Amino acid sequence: MEIINVWEANLLEQMESIAVLRHSFPIVAIDTEFSGFLRFTPRRAAEACRYRDLKYNVDNLCIIQLGIALFDDAGNHPGMAWQINFSDFDPDVDPCSPASIDLLKNSGIDVQRNRREGISSVRYAALLREKLFDHHGGAFVTFHGSYDVGYLMRLLAGGRPLPETSGEFIMAASGIFNGRLYDVKYMARFCPGLLGGEVGLMKLASMLNVEAVGVAHQAGFDSLVTGLTFQEMHKRWAVMDGRNSMILYAWRMFAVKSRALLRSVLFGAHGL
Repeated sequence: MEIINVWEANLLEQMESIAVLRHSFPIVAIDTEFSGFLRFTPRRAAEACRYRDLKYNVDNLCIIQLGIALFDDAGNHPGMAWQINFSDFDPDVDPCSPASIDLLKNSGIDVQRNRREGISSVRYAALLREKLFDHHGGAFVTFHGSYDVGYLMRLLAGGRPLPETSGEFIMAASGIFNGRLYDVKYMARFCPGLLGGEVGLMKLASMLNVEAVGVAHQAGFDSLVTGLTFQEMHKRWAVMDGRNSMILYAWRMFAVKSRALLRSVLFGAHGL
């Protein structure tokens, strides 16, 4: 499996390739890498606190990479995945978590090259929205995905802050993902032998005998492993159904409370 790095120089070519391939491979596994955390949320924090911290972090930090891996309903893929490198983060002036940046550097991400050759998320927001999300349908897959969703939402909104409330956040996310977003970590809670989902992505993949070649904590590889793990879980336990959609790990109560509202306001014919 080839991981294609996307920079400003090859952005238009690669985004067009992704848009064409999505007709045959409508399941999109995503991963984001970003500049860390300014606030750390206690494990059992209430919904309002959890969302307040997520919003503060996403609004004040920068996306560094977006990983994309495509699959069809049978688990086939086109033989490549992509990682879009963003230029937004300036390591000399922007706030960040130093430990997170060190982890990304040790994983092979060159934040200075991103600054020089990457793409501006604000400048190319409309292109990314058109090629990745608009009018394509399909389903989206993430792992422990609240921050992935948050950074994508802000990216597609041209850098505007996240919504003020968690209810507005999940409604906006449902519109972006057409009500078909699956969180592998959440679903692993209900699959036998997966330790209730209380493991990281690479450990979960290993438990399912999922193999891929690449470097963890790079968005292209992590999106590929997320997609392969999802496909293996679906093969064994048929996890891709409405009961699991639009529920992010650690947000279960929020999702349950929001379902009736989402059904009436957003989905209509789609249902949940």
